[in-house]
Amino acid sequence: MAKKYCVIVEEIVSESFELEAESEKEAISKAIKAYNSGEFVLEPGNFEYAQVQVIDKDGKSSDWVEV
Repeated sequence: MAKKYCVIVEEIVSESFELEAESEKEAISKAIKAYNSGEFVLEPGNFEYAQVQVIDKDGKSSDWVEV
């Protein structure tokens, strides 16, 4: 008999953005603000990879498997 499983699919995409800042710390802060406000959007972005993991009814998870 078939069982039900929770399957997690994770995709990684990337995109490059330019911004001006006085330091690396400020650049990170500005990038986070731009991302959270919707100014930096990774769509369609550059697909890096995808992976899948299965979690059974007891909460046990499999290793991640690259798709």
